[in-house]
Amino acid sequence: MKIFKIIVFILIIFNIFLASRWAIDGNLFFHTDIARDFLLIEDIVSNKHLTLIGPRSGAIPGVFHGPLWLYLNVPAFVLGNGNPAIVAWFWVVLYLFSLVFIYYAGKKIFDEKTGLLSALMLSSATVLQVRSAFNPYGAMLLLPLYLYAFSVYLKNKNVKVLILSFFILGLIIQFQMAFGIPILVITMIYLCWFLLSVHKIRHIFSSLVLAIPLSTFFLFDIRNNFLQVRSVINYLTGVENHGKIDLNFSQLASLRFQESILAGLGEITLHQNILTIFLVLFLLITLLILIKNKQLLIIHKLFIFFYGGFWLLTFLFKGPIWNYYYTPFIPMIILVFCSLRKVLDQKVFYFIFALIFIFNFQSNFKDIISYNPNAKDQDTSTWKFNYLVAEKSFSGREKEFGFYIFTPDLYGYSPRYAMNYYQKITKDKKSYPFDKKQITYLLIAPPPEYGKDPNSIWYQKNINSDTWKNNDVRINKNADEVTSFSNGFKLEKYILSDTLVKVQSNQFLIQSIFFR
Repeated sequence: MKIFKIIVFILIIFNIFLASRWAIDGNLFFHTDIARDFLLIEDIVSNKHLTLIGPRSGAIPGVFHGPLWLYLNVPAFVLGNGNPAIVAWFWVVLYLFSLVFIYYAGKKIFDEKTGLLSALMLSSATVLQVRSAFNPYGAMLLLPLYLYAFSVYLKNKNVKVLILSFFILGLIIQFQMAFGIPILVITMIYLCWFLLSVHKIRHIFSSLVLAIPLSTFFLFDIRNNFLQVRSVINYLTGVENHGKIDLNFSQLASLRFQESILAGLGEITLHQNILTIFLVLFLLITLLILIKNKQLLIIHKLFIFFYGGFWLLTFLFKGPIWNYYYTPFIPMIILVFCSLRKVLDQKVFYFIFALIFIFNFQSNFKDIISYNPNAKDQDTSTWKFNYLVAEKSFSGREKEFGFYIFTPDLYGYSPRYAMNYYQKITKDKKSYPFDKKQITYLLIAPPPEYGKDPNSIWYQKNINSDTWKNNDVRINKNADEVTSFSNGFKLEKYILSDTLVKVQSNQFLIQSIFFR
């Protein structure tokens, strides 16, 4: 056992290094959703604007996640004075906590070896998530603790443990509604059946503790004429059809089956389809054998009920099921998989475990070594590159300047936060976002790859920087200076006459956190 522990710890430490690679370089993915979160946190910290809601839900218009992810990141944000490179290290810390939590749950539910194997597999399966953490990561972090608490209640029927379970589940809902609410529905169905069978139906009132973690939702709706309740009703009744996909039942069933197998369970194998199918067959055959022999443990029953129930509930939702709706299942799948070592031939189990781990390690290592530390050649959705653009914008001799941002999604959150941050650390210059000055910069992101396809909506609607510059910014002259980056991003500098400065730009340009 001692040698086993040493080997596991060495492998986990190496995965921690891989997960920290971007943080070591002072970098992180800084795409629209993550940059939006930083803008929201900046508003909380700088303007003392406490919020009752977090980022908007991508599933139903008018519905928002809870603010817990924002508040969780506030201490790291303050410690780093708003520098995302410091927050990136906080995400590494969360990654370490996720390993501790799944180890603890695995050890308590099964034994120490299962806990160690679960931590090792989780460290491998989530390496690449650390550089781009956002609210669903919090749900994944807490799921092992919820599973442990709920399984303990099912064993000893201690109502205090059930109260703790519901409280943790409420926190999970705060982080990711599209995962937490279906789990709550499934939990209530499972719990009602269980309580009726053991004649403890009064324990259902333990769910009232949900009012504490979910209070932000209630308060927000009361203050805003029940916006979220009305939005859900409109969506369910067909008044709001945004994002719905037009499929008949058989087409939807085929899609959901494929998503639940290759996408959902594929999170463990980093979506290597052949390996995923192998894992699915292994899980299916083993669980069927356990069912036949009546050897299913509580965690196995919960997995079948929760995972199957989740995908059945998705039939009520006609929109796409994005991966961050189901990524919180990762720890549960791993715990179930690692628990099977207790009922299988050890050689068979460790062969399959090693196969998945080696392929994951290979994928992670290949991705990390392909990382280019040169900011100029990085993707436009990285922090280092957006910081580089902001640094270049502030490098001129002028003491003040205006700037406008163009990105394919029209939000411009990533370069906007970088400009905000650089303004904070630069005291001798003043920038004016979305305002014309004698010196005005245009920060222009390249079109998306699909935008080059003549059949794409982006291409057909002629959404490009030239039409934006002429019709929205309303500058009808050539740039006086252009800095072009190898990834397609351009920084254009304009020296405007008094007449051009007075020509107002489109007042409806997105200038703030639009729809959060």
